[in-house]
Amino acid sequence: MRKFIPAAIGCTLLMAGAPAQANVVSFTGSVTGSSNFLGAAPPECAPLPFQTAIDPLTTVGHSNLGDFTLSTKTCIALGGGLSFGTYIIDFGADQFSGSFNGGSTPTSIPTISDTDWLFTILAGTGRFLGASGTFEGIGTADATTRPTHVVINFGPPGVPEPRSWALMILGFGGIGLMLRRRRQALLEQIA
Repeated sequence: MRKFIPAAIGCTLLMAGAPAQANVVSFTGSVTGSSNFLGAAPPECAPLPFQTAIDPLTTVGHSNLGDFTLSTKTCIALGGGLSFGTYIIDFGADQFSGSFNGGSTPTSIPTISDTDWLFTILAGTGRFLGASGTFEGIGTADATTRPTHVVINFGPPGVPEPRSWALMILGFGGIGLMLRRRRQALLEQIA
């Protein structure tokens, strides 16, 4: 029975860490393109007053999943700060899409901003049907010319989600408990 409890705890932790959907997408890559200022934002952008869009016809992207195009609709405030929106990453035969949020920070050069967004996959087609996952997009936006030139590098998110933290803490606690019990059993055998 004593050997069963650690095995049951281990299996429980493994099952709790399994995603609700089996198709978790791991996405890394980069894209360049042009972002157009669309003007006043629609109501879904409140409280942000403006909207921009990246036209997929202007983008060139390369990733671990193949070449792709990116389209976005982004709610923004002029001068940097919070931004959020929706996106589609299209591989031709299939695609995934979702939402993103983050922001931009002006650099020492007035027309250039650093960007950082967390992308969440909400839907997909083809090989991405039922897809889920998150990835980070870090890049620059250069508004020296119009439309604005954008470069974004994609990779895994930098900070684990709260669920991941909870699972890690449970895992460390379970390992600590098993080590403590083994030490007590070893001390009993020695005595």
